[in-house]
Amino acid sequence: MAVLTTTKSTQISRDLVDRLKKWLAVAMPVVTETQDATTGAPITTFSADATPTTGEKIVVIKVIATGSPAALDVFNNAAFQYGPEIIQICTEKNFAGTTDNVADILTAADLLPVFMEAASFNCITEWYQTNNGTAPTAAGITGTPAAKWFPLYFPLSGG
Repeated sequence: MAVLTTTKSTQISRDLVDRLKKWLAVAMPVVTETQDATTGAPITTFSADATPTTGEKIVVIKVIATGSPAALDVFNNAAFQYGPEIIQICTEKNFAGTTDNVADILTAADLLPVFMEAASFNCITEWYQTNNGTAPTAAGITGTPAAKWFPLYFPLSGG
């Protein structure tokens, strides 16, 4: 699937970040906003401090558009893209050893607002997890997501 940035994905990202700044103000007060170098897709990192590292509370969110940048309409002009956006969330997996006596990195109270707000935009939502010991980054948004949610009334594929 080709990835491109649209005004809609940028606006969704801005609205989502604005909402999450309120929810995550205590646990992850540092917000860093960047863009994907190739597609221009907005990427936002919420973290506990200005130097995020493995084992700390970090959530990375990328909003991408679906569709093909090469799509043309019947007049051979660049086609408008009406498909839903995809909100991709990346976090670090919690420790899962044989004796799990290590506190979870992100608790349910940390994750619930992220998933709740992402779902409220009626977009496809994908959750990626980096291995325990690997800090989440935009590069961690690769492969098969750990979980995927499709809106009930606008499933793009296989929901």
